[in-house]
Parts: sequence; C-alpha cells; structure tokens
Amino acid sequence: MTDFLFQKIIQDSQREILKLAKKNGWLWFYNLHQKEVIKCAKKLLKIYKKADRKIVLISCWFHDIAHYYARDGKEIFEIKKNHHIKGAKIAEDFLKSYKLNKEEILKIKNCVLRHRNKAPYAARSLEEKIVVVADTLSHFESIFYFTYFKFSPDDSLEAMVKKDLEKLDRDWHDLGLLPEARKLAENEYKVFRKLLKNYKK
Repeated sequence: MTDFLFQKIIQDSQREILKLAKKNGWLWFYNLHQKEVIKCAKKLLKIYKKADRKIVLISCWFHDIAHYYARDGKEIFEIKKNHHIKGAKIAEDFLKSYKLNKEEILKIKNCVLRHRNKAPYAARSLEEKIVVVADTLSHFESIFYFTYFKFSPDDSLEAMVKKDLEKLDRDWHDLGLLPEARKLAENEYKVFRKLLKNYKK
C-alpha cells in the first residue's frame, strides 16, 4: 500500500464515519472515543515498531463503524452485540474500491473482527492486538467510564457502578495483551477502581 493510498483511505473513512456520526447523533462518541483510539494506536506503534502501521490505523478507524449506524440508544444495544462482525463486513466492502491486495484487506478485516478479543475472535497477530489495546487504552485516557448514562439513562447509580467495575476489570485484562500498555494506564486504573469501589449506597 502506497503512502498516497493510505492517506486517501484514512481521509475517506474519517469523512464517512463523521458523516454517520452527525446523521445519527453519535458525534459525542466520535469525539470522545474514536479520536482517542487513533491517539492510543499511535502511542502503541511507537513501542511496537514491528507492527504494520497502515493496517493498524485503518483498522482503528473502522473498528466501531457499525455503532454509527444505530439511530438511537436502544438500537445501539442490538448492534453492539455483533458490531465487530458487521464492522468487518462494512470495512471489507468499503476497501474493495481501493487498490489494495486481498491480504491487506483481510488483515484489516481481521483487526476489526477481533477487536473485542472474545472467542471465537480472539486477537492473534500483533496488529490485531494493537487495535484491541488501543480501543481499550482509550477508555483510560478519556471520561469513557463516566458516560454510562448516555447508553443506559434509566439505570440506577448502583447498576452503573457494578457494570463499570466489570468493564474496568475486563479492560485491564485486555491491556495484558501488550505488557507495555498496562504501564500507560496503571495510575488511571487504580484511580477509577478506587472511586468505583468506594461508592456506597
């Protein structure tokens, strides 16, 4: 993949995602999460220099693209269950119009498909692991854990705390895919966990 083609794909995918975000009311998610994932991926690529930078960054743009098709908070829960599968297909279809070889498209598709790091789609390649960890690391570098009520406004504070703690520990587990990543989030993990654990009814 040439540098020119890479830049073209990044610009076009960013434009498409931003258009969907504005249309369906997910601009806050784009600003809070999408941009942070790209920043985190770039940090990780400086550490894990053997990874294919172009594959990682294109994959990061597409990793949550299925979310942007949700028209409201209720629909997002249905999409979220399989957004990695739907997102991989969207990415594959989108990339077919560019002069990429089949192997490049497959690598990007697999990064999107495996970004949740759950069986049967656990991350395997270095690029896949970086996408998983960039996605996860972004949660520690923003106010992600404080946005629970954007998705579940009718839940109690107790439910939020319980689910946030579960998510926090899953995220910490996923950071273990790349040992250096935990060092980048250790302080934040401890602070978030202490705040949530200290909550009492």
